[in-house]
Amino acid sequence: MAATRQLKQQITDLLMNDKSILNSIAEVVSLTATIQKIAVNIVQNTEFVKSVTSKLGNQKDAIKQELYESILFDSSEDKNKIKQLEELCNELQRKNKDLEWEFESLEQYGRRNCLLIHGVAERSNELTEDTDAIAIDIVRNKLGLEIERTQLDRSHRLGRRNISQTRSKPRPIILKFVSYNVRSEVFRRKRRLKGSGLGVTESLTRKRMDLYSTVNNHSNVSSAWTLDGRIIALRNDQRKIIVESHKDLSKL
Repeated sequence: MAATRQLKQQITDLLMNDKSILNSIAEVVSLTATIQKIAVNIVQNTEFVKSVTSKLGNQKDAIKQELYESILFDSSEDKNKIKQLEELCNELQRKNKDLEWEFESLEQYGRRNCLLIHGVAERSNELTEDTDAIAIDIVRNKLGLEIERTQLDRSHRLGRRNISQTRSKPRPIILKFVSYNVRSEVFRRKRRLKGSGLGVTESLTRKRMDLYSTVNNHSNVSSAWTLDGRIIALRNDQRKIIVESHKDLSKL
């Protein structure tokens, strides 16, 4: 506390002994008082206040218009950005669908050597079955084509085995041939199975199978079939249409 009082006393002595500092303080005080007087006079001057109010009033409409135009510009700019984003989103969706169908086409191409045999009964007392032997027997005796076991890459039933035998239809057998030519010849003779309860179809991807079902049930299609994974529709006017994707449904 003593040190503080001593410092205050030193500052006081310095101010009192230095006239230049005292004069500066006096000028500041005088200037502040002058400004306050001017401010009071301005406020009390009714003509000045009216003039300022009038000028602000005249500019009010201009300010409103400027704000309105600014808001319209921002709104228009936002709409343009939204439109651009929507167009970009639509373009990305189209590209995504195209990529999905390209991938689906590759998957379908991977099944080019495969066929499905439908209608082959399953025996409930057999846990395993020789599907190669079953397929070879059908091809030889029903289709009249001599093939060997070595011409089959693999075969098996599709789906899980139903022990309770509540399944209305037996699971199809999928065959993968070593040679596309042999597979093609087997598929070409599928009409010989008519009336036997058996059938041969191509192995289609899920998307292509759904597309085939849509085409086959179309009101303007009298019949539909597949060839090398392509869906062919015969319209009611006997015109053939190849359907490769949902885009082609408009041709039916």
